[in-house]
Formats: sequence, C-alpha cells, structure tokens
Amino acid sequence: MRGFDLVANKPFDGNIPDYSKDSRLVVVCNSGELYSLLEVFNWDKDTVDECSNLDEKIRFTNYEGYDFISLIYAESEGFTVKQQEVNIFFSSCYLALVLPENPSASLSNLADRLLSAIPNSLTRPSPLAHLYYVIFDNLASYYTDSLEKLEDKIEALSEAIESSPDKEQIKGIVPLRKMTYTYKKLLRALSYVGDQVLMDEHEFLDSSQHRYFRDIDTRLSKLFDFADSLYVSSNDLLSLQESKASAQMNATINRLTMITLFFAPPTLIAGIYGMNFINMPELSWYFGYPIALVLMLSVSTLIYAILKKNKWL
Repeated sequence: MRGFDLVANKPFDGNIPDYSKDSRLVVVCNSGELYSLLEVFNWDKDTVDECSNLDEKIRFTNYEGYDFISLIYAESEGFTVKQQEVNIFFSSCYLALVLPENPSASLSNLADRLLSAIPNSLTRPSPLAHLYYVIFDNLASYYTDSLEKLEDKIEALSEAIESSPDKEQIKGIVPLRKMTYTYKKLLRALSYVGDQVLMDEHEFLDSSQHRYFRDIDTRLSKLFDFADSLYVSSNDLLSLQESKASAQMNATINRLTMITLFFAPPTLIAGIYGMNFINMPELSWYFGYPIALVLMLSVSTLIYAILKKNKWL
C-alpha cells in the first residue's frame, strides 16, 4: 500500500495517515489490503467483497459518502483478450485505486501515472477530482491504443486474404471476431459508466471538472463506436475470404474449361478417325495424317481467336 497526503503534501507507505473529513488522501493498494481500510473509510463491506471476488464486471455504484467504480483493462495477447479488474473508491476526501494481487504491466503503469500526476494536481482547484480524471484519461488512451493495434491486425489479415486467400485464414478470422466483440461489450459498459460519472450525484466534481469529464464521456462513446466498426470489419473478413476463395476456385475452373475447349476438337477428330470403319477414304490418303493434324490445330486456333475476341481469355 502506498499513497499521498495532499493536505500534508507528503507521501506515505504502508500506514494510512490520520483520517478526517478534512483529509485529502490518494491510496494505491491491492485487493488483499482492502479489509484493513474498511473501517478507516467506513466503506460498505459488499464493495470490499466485490473487490476481493474479481468478477470482471464494469459497474458504477453510489454509496453513502462515496462512489464505487469497477473498470476492466483488456489486454490482447495474440488472438486472446486477457481482462483485469481495477476498482476505485472516490469521495471528496479520498481517492483509492485498488489493483489485483498480480497486476499487469498496464495496471502497474496506471498506478505510477496516478502518483506521478500528484504534483500537477496540487495546482488545481480540486486535486482529487483531477486525479480521478487522470485514471479515466489513462483508461481511454489505453483502449484507443488497444483498438488501433486490433485494427492493424484486421487490416493485415484483410490484405493477406486479398492477395492469397486460403482456408487457414479462417483460423485467424474467428478469434479476431471474438476479440472485437469482447472490446465492443466492454466499451459499451464503460460508456454507461462515463454517463454516470458525469451525473455526479454526490457533487464531488466542481464545475471546472465537468468539462473534462464530458470529454471523457465523449471519448468512451467514440471508442464504443470504434469497437463496433471493428466488429463489423471482422465479420466482413469472413465474407471477403469466402468471396476470394470462390473467385479463386472459379478462376481455376475457368482455366480447366479453356484447356478442355482447346483439347476437345482434336480429341473428337482423333476419336472419329480412330473408329477404323471400312468406308473411311481419309484413312487411305497419303496426306491424311498431316491433314488431320492441321485440322486439329486450325480448330483450336479458331477457338482461341473467338475467345480472345470476346475477351474471355
């Protein structure tokens, strides 16, 4: 557990300073350390239990004297999405950021950014509200980067399908669809949280902070639209792969058909003269064999000219 006393303007580590209604504390801890803070801040036990039993759900709840928020950081690992829950307790007297027992690098970075933003927050009219904004700003930036990386994956697979479609690409399309749907679902919930934060039923935010949180609310809504468009694009990949595979197969069939067209007349001529009927005067001609070859070549050349003229080749 670590943090900063904004009133005393000094950091603390391990033990919470004396707490009162005049305090302004920033606390960063993990879920296992929450119960030691339960009575200090007079939190509802249900909220602490929710932090300990991570269910990876996004929520915003108003309690007497504080807001409780659960957020999800979703990290792409290959073609899977790993989710980690981070919880926030926010009031006019404190801001507590609760990380899981084994936080990812992104969540550890969030905690570091929060603490490093403290000197700048001390120059603001509402330091705690500014730090509260820092968390959501980091979250929005994080999801923007994640979705842009996902967009690059979709674009790379789309280009691969365009250039050389094959059945193995379906193995990449299916997990991409699942990933985009996961991000879409998470960001839909986050956009609802952005609306609730902006409502500010406890009036923890001053008028100057509402402008910043309106920006956050707009960004989260735009991110949901972004995720939704990526989900549509990932679904389109399957249609693209099927159409390209069908076009490739049709092209192969067309080539085989053309080959058949060229060889069909010679085969027919050879078949006729291979019957060896008695009354076939051509069989006794001196130039019968070369004439048959010339006839075969002439018919094939005529077919080629007709196909070329009609732009079928």
